[in-house]
Amino acid sequence: MKKVLLLLLIPFTVLGQISNFPWIHNFDNGVGLEQEINDDGDWNVWQGSTYSYNTGPSVDHTTGSGMYYYVESSYPNYPNKTLITYTPTFDVSATPGKVLSFWYHMYGTEMGDLEIGVLDNNGYTVLDVKSGNYGDQWLFAYYPIASIDSFKIKFTAVTGDLYTSDIAIDDLMISDPFNPAIGCMDSIALNYDPIAIYPDGTCAYPPCGGFISANAYGQCWGTQAGITFEWWSDTSSTNCDVIEIHYGNENNPIYSYNGYWPASNGYNNFAIGAGNGQMPPNWSIEHYIVLEYADGTLSDTISYTPSPCIPGCTDSTQTSYNPFANVDDGSCAGATCDPNNEYQITMTIKLDNWPGETSWTMMSGGQAVGNASQGTYDYGDIGQTYTYEFCVQQSGFELILNDSYGDGIMGNGTPGSAGEVVIYDCAGDTITYLTSGTWLNASQNTVGVNFGNVAYSTVQYGIACTEQDTILGCTNPNYQEYNPLANIDDSTCINLHIYGCTDDTMFNYNPSATIMDLVPVCDYTLIIEDDAADGWGNSYLGVVQGENTWIYTMGPGSYSQSFSIDLETDEPVMVYYFEVPGAQQPPQEVEFQTMQNSFLLINSYGDTLLSEGTNPFANNGQGALQPFSHPFWNIYDAMPSCGNYCEPVVYGCIDSIAYNYNALANTSDTCYYNPGCTNPGYLEYYNQGYIADIDDGSCTVLIVSGCTDSTAFNYDPAANLDNGGCIPVILGCMNSLAFNYNINANTPDTCIPVIYGCTTPIAFNYDSLANTDDGSCEGVIYGCTDSTMWNYMPSANVDDSSCVPYIFGCMDALMWNYNPNANTDNGSCIPFIYGCTDSTMFNYDPLANTDNGNCIPFIYGCTDPSMLNYNPLANTEDFSCIAYVYGCMDSTALNYNPIANTDNGSCIEVVYGCMDPSAYNYDAFANLNDSLSCLYDAGCITGAGTPYWLNDPCYAWVIEIDEYCCENEWDTICQATYNYCDGTWSGPLLSRSQVNKKLIAVTDLLGKPTKIIKNKLIFFIYDDGTVEKKLIKTIKK
Repeated sequence: MKKVLLLLLIPFTVLGQISNFPWIHNFDNGVGLEQEINDDGDWNVWQGSTYSYNTGPSVDHTTGSGMYYYVESSYPNYPNKTLITYTPTFDVSATPGKVLSFWYHMYGTEMGDLEIGVLDNNGYTVLDVKSGNYGDQWLFAYYPIASIDSFKIKFTAVTGDLYTSDIAIDDLMISDPFNPAIGCMDSIALNYDPIAIYPDGTCAYPPCGGFISANAYGQCWGTQAGITFEWWSDTSSTNCDVIEIHYGNENNPIYSYNGYWPASNGYNNFAIGAGNGQMPPNWSIEHYIVLEYADGTLSDTISYTPSPCIPGCTDSTQTSYNPFANVDDGSCAGATCDPNNEYQITMTIKLDNWPGETSWTMMSGGQAVGNASQGTYDYGDIGQTYTYEFCVQQSGFELILNDSYGDGIMGNGTPGSAGEVVIYDCAGDTITYLTSGTWLNASQNTVGVNFGNVAYSTVQYGIACTEQDTILGCTNPNYQEYNPLANIDDSTCINLHIYGCTDDTMFNYNPSATIMDLVPVCDYTLIIEDDAADGWGNSYLGVVQGENTWIYTMGPGSYSQSFSIDLETDEPVMVYYFEVPGAQQPPQEVEFQTMQNSFLLINSYGDTLLSEGTNPFANNGQGALQPFSHPFWNIYDAMPSCGNYCEPVVYGCIDSIAYNYNALANTSDTCYYNPGCTNPGYLEYYNQGYIADIDDGSCTVLIVSGCTDSTAFNYDPAANLDNGGCIPVILGCMNSLAFNYNINANTPDTCIPVIYGCTTPIAFNYDSLANTDDGSCEGVIYGCTDSTMWNYMPSANVDDSSCVPYIFGCMDALMWNYNPNANTDNGSCIPFIYGCTDSTMFNYDPLANTDNGNCIPFIYGCTDPSMLNYNPLANTEDFSCIAYVYGCMDSTALNYNPIANTDNGSCIEVVYGCMDPSAYNYDAFANLNDSLSCLYDAGCITGAGTPYWLNDPCYAWVIEIDEYCCENEWDTICQATYNYCDGTWSGPLLSRSQVNKKLIAVTDLLGKPTKIIKNKLIFFIYDDGTVEKKLIKTIKK
């Protein structure tokens, strides 16, 4: 929005606004308007006609020889390109109420739009939009301007679909309001007003402008289309004699023909060749004439749209019949002859070096049964042989061969250049031939290929052909017994076909059907292509299916055009491609045009039925749409298929209330009704309150199983699902040596030490401090002294009143009916049968009589100990087991496995390093290459540092340009050169001749001369008395 406002405000913030009026601009002194930089192109100042025919002005409006401002719509300014221009800014704050007037010119068959608008501080306002073809004339426009401060005018031109959409403006004016002169602007009208600038539709014309009636009809002159215009005058006055005829059509300018057609004749006509039917410029378009009378007036328009003149076989009984041809070119062949009175013959004619001179007529029964007129062949047919078939009367036939030049078909005298004619009977045997010595000329003399102007074959005869074999059978294709080879029906047609789907893999397969029920009609698309985008010219496609015919071509400006055709199933379709040569069009042009053309015929599924033609220019025209020879047309045929009514089986849930209901399914499959989390490894599985039968993606929180009771001894704060394993806190002494040691305690409490002694209070030696009896007690023996009692104690010496009478019952405490009050077992004990007595539990035991407190609820989970998610607490398998996937689970490791769920300790730590064995710092332990860290030895004995790496670019450069620095020593020149490289040298770059210091000896530590040896201390002695000590090391890689 900010950008738009800025654009609107810019015109009113600049200097140089126009405030003097009227402002008049005719472009004779320059542009004066500004261009929009963000549109599709620029307006141009121009003089005279524009680049293209049949569009744009030919002169300006001001003087007829000045300049105007226009949009050129030629490529790349079409289709639908937008071009914008602005006037200067006008300041009318002191004198508001201005008007805009100008002249515009919009001529062309593909005209676009011209939008006129005002830009001011209130935004943009459209004044008007001019659209369409206004003819070759300048028209006046006038608009009041409502702006009261500053404004500018915006002209927006949008071109049409093709180049014939030039738009022009001229004589712009901003002024006070005025009354524009209106009136008849047609100079031939009775009330023509020469000062009118705005038409009012009142033009009146003299009486010679009409006629009683008029007509037009088309003709074919060979392959040329012609039109005859005819009219009947409404007066015999000489003032209405026609002295000139103005002829034109949509694509061409008007031509004028002088002559004299007296009105007194009543009836007159005018014939004109309308071309050969080519497009463009003049096939399927309107042609017209306007009569100019002696008194200077013009007639009403007589118009006519001709059909093309298409040569070919026009005889529908012939196999070579061309349903689109309207000029018979003698190409009929493949006739079906009447066996009762006709014989079939075949003629071949080889043309010599001048085919255009040759013509012929085949006569039989007193009439022509075939012919080729002069001009049928041209020089593109030199040496070509053509074959024709005819049905001739049994009474005989005669061929008349003509040559317009008078030298027969002898050629140019070189071997093989002469022509020949041979006629065969239906058995393939020769009946006669031109050079047989039996043909006669007009003087009845025998002739050969040099027959002059005419040669007669004389009357010849054919022979009867073999009759067709009789095949009995059912000839009605609607019956199952139909025999396509039968030619005589023998009444064996009994069972009608049952139509239906015969594919047993389909949903609607009908086992009773005997024939596939096919879709009768479907839509095909015919795509016509032209690689040069200059139109098909004289080329056409004719499509025939049964009684239906269609004809297509394409004009210039596009590379392809598409047409929709409804074709029937299993009905052959034939596509005719043919050229119509023009009167002045040599065959090479026809051939060249054909090499650019191709076409496709495809159905709505994209299946190609036909794909023909070479586009572009492939293989010298091999595979082109026609064979570059007479008769310049070719036929392509195919069998359309629209498919059948079989419906494929679509499996799915067909219950509309199910979660996974499939409206497209026609065959029932599994239905699910309880969507939810189906993975026991997720918390939502337990929280949703039901068992889901299909996963809906709601599993999000993974289970952490553990004790969730915060008061329990083993409470796990990370757990979100209790595993039933909580252990209560048990306080007690946990010292096994203490008196009060509690083996079950898990939480420490006070411990009491062990004190041994007699702990029996009635004993003589009772120790009240002892807590552990040591067996040392002595003293009185109390007991029951009554021998009739159950607890009679013979050793007791003091009755303690503890006697207990006999109580009978089960005394086995391990028995189910144990009586704790009984002291005498009566054999009635029933053993305990321990188990879970709760029938809702996992381990319910129907035989148990004593609940052992071990009832276990159903716990679902993975019960396979070999699985990753094995649940040791689970007692019921839920088929959720997940297998172990072992691997490295460390995402930073070299061998990280993203699908592993169990780490197997195989992770390999990433070790970055140089992995190039040729590098100095090659790291044999590295498993991930750090190529930038590799160092490479320069192999020098000296240098700017140690070691001497090629990785230092300045060092590498120095030893490259001065080998001395590598092989001898690193002297001041080497260092200066190095410093020059890294930018730290401020002096001149030294050359080696500038240094006087020279090496005169190399010695060892004892002063003995030695060679330069690595890993040994050596001394370099120079002629200036200086000595350098060096140790040259070998660097291990």
